[in-house]
Amino acid sequence: MNPTTQGRSSPSAWQISTALPPLHLVFLVKRAAIPSKTKTRCCASDDDAHCHPARRSTQQTEQRHLNSFQIPERIPHKNPHPTRRIFIFLLVVAAAVMGNSIYRFLCGVCSDLSDAAFTPHGAHDSVAKLGQDILNFQRTKQVPEGLGRHVVSSQNAQANWYKKLQVAWKKARPTPTTPEDAAQLVVLTLKNHQKADVEGFLAFYGLPHPDGAAPSAPPSHAPAPAPAAHPTAPTHKPVKAELHTLPVDAKAVADGDTVTVYVDVSERGESGSVPADIKKAAAERTKARAKRDYPTADALQKTIADAGYRQVPNAKGQEVLARKYRIRLSGIDAPESAMPYGKEAKEALLKLVEGKCLTVHIYDTDRYGRSVGDLHAGGVFVQEQMLKKGFAWHYAAYDKRAELAKWQSQAQAARRGLWASKKPQEPWEYRKAKRNGGA
Repeated sequence: MNPTTQGRSSPSAWQISTALPPLHLVFLVKRAAIPSKTKTRCCASDDDAHCHPARRSTQQTEQRHLNSFQIPERIPHKNPHPTRRIFIFLLVVAAAVMGNSIYRFLCGVCSDLSDAAFTPHGAHDSVAKLGQDILNFQRTKQVPEGLGRHVVSSQNAQANWYKKLQVAWKKARPTPTTPEDAAQLVVLTLKNHQKADVEGFLAFYGLPHPDGAAPSAPPSHAPAPAPAAHPTAPTHKPVKAELHTLPVDAKAVADGDTVTVYVDVSERGESGSVPADIKKAAAERTKARAKRDYPTADALQKTIADAGYRQVPNAKGQEVLARKYRIRLSGIDAPESAMPYGKEAKEALLKLVEGKCLTVHIYDTDRYGRSVGDLHAGGVFVQEQMLKKGFAWHYAAYDKRAELAKWQSQAQAARRGLWASKKPQEPWEYRKAKRNGGA
């Protein structure tokens, strides 16, 4: 066969590539583009004079076709792009999470009781308070303020009680409305807990104790009476009332034996005695401060203060309406401010009470309208510390407790504080001389 005819009749590399899949096309194109290391038999080189002209012409034509063929930079892949895979995966995960949240939400809606179920119509005040606290715990996971003063367990343990009571309240048929029913529910729910916690919990809500005592409704005009004084403080008179104060401000200490405290009106026994116009003024002052109308807020604050109340921050930093009490420490008499060690006595008392929530046991009211009582700061009996450090005298004319005399003797023997002086003057003698014009 004529070589020229053979070269023209045989399919070229272009013709072959169009009939093959894309993968083979790339292979052939790349293969054809690589210079052959093996020369044809008819010629040793492209310039060899013995090479047949027709075959050489066919090779040049094929080479031009290959040079003119445009190889795409990127061959489309049949699989999805990796970014698309990630996007689809994230959509699946988000759908699963949202579905779980919606399921929990629907379960919560179906399981929670209405507000009316926690405060049933006709329920006793103490029962309504308990139901409202359980409802608040269900919403906020916070136990009521002040409960820790009546029980011995931690706040985490208290939260566990409300979880159990929440379940028990939902299962109760009918819902408790009387103190006896509520007390029985509490005792059965908390039967495996400490007796002191159960009794303190019942006392906090004014529910009857397990021994069958009559229910004690919270008084509406005076602070709740204290069941007993602090164990480290010897008592000499019956305790008329117990106060639980808000954190004490540095300006609240007047001298070494007098301090001004504030009690949250939401405390048991305080809310019922607050005049309606004071509650209204407090609410209006809060709105005025929110609008930055400070002149109006200051005027309302004066109205509130003149009535013996004040808006002060609680332990959580939230501003609450509080009632003012001036406390005269029972059994001690500190040096007056103008006397030697007067400033030191004030600073000593300030260190004991500043920033702390105090427990005050009230015994009496003096002629100046001050509440006379014992002060406890974080388990510390304040009068004991003032006497032991030598910053106060035992006021034996009004308080005969032997322990106070003993603590003063200890400071005298060690020459602490004012006892470092040779002849310290008694504060009551100083005041008497001042009244007579001798000081």
